[in-house]
Amino acid sequence: MKFTSVHKKIRGMKRRARKLSSWTEYHKQLDIESLLKHNKEYVKVWIKPFYNLHYINANKVGKKNPPKKFRKQIIFRLIEIFMSWEEKLEQLKQPFYLKIWLADPEFMDSQVVAALGDEIEYYNNIFMNNEEHKQFSIIVRHPLIDQFVWERCINGYYVWESDLETEKEINEVRRKAIRTDETIINERVERMYFINTGDMWTGSIRRSGNFT
Repeated sequence: MKFTSVHKKIRGMKRRARKLSSWTEYHKQLDIESLLKHNKEYVKVWIKPFYNLHYINANKVGKKNPPKKFRKQIIFRLIEIFMSWEEKLEQLKQPFYLKIWLADPEFMDSQVVAALGDEIEYYNNIFMNNEEHKQFSIIVRHPLIDQFVWERCINGYYVWESDLETEKEINEVRRKAIRTDETIINERVERMYFINTGDMWTGSIRRSGNFT
């Protein structure tokens, strides 16, 4: 499969910015039926072409971060979605989880996440906390941004040892991993290595119904 280089300039940014309005309006409509059925709902930043896989180097593909100005516009839209979802969740008269996740530097991992019931505990423990103190690093001049409480967590992904083909690959992943977990699958021990990709800032507005 041929991938576009991550360094290739994206054209038509004004047109893409205009499309953000319709993207936002669509996602502001929280699917209550789906939420009550699955106890979770989320909206990811699946905005082309940035969410598509790009060629980074000979051994790596990944998503492309939008330009800084466009990233800030997306954050504004995520806040709009958050506020709309919060209004709908408050009407349910039950505890809920609602947060904005802002990833840095892997911005395309950002999203808004809502949960009910047992999924609240799951999402409250989905990330490892980053114990190293650091000020909230994403500069956004939104009138509501100061109402959010931001927690610095660790963003990343797991690599299964069984997916690796050579001892060299295994040693390389072990060197990068900040955590190793084991699980039993078909009576065999399977190892997973967690690779840190940066910060995940999780933000919420402390209100009576939001148990986060």
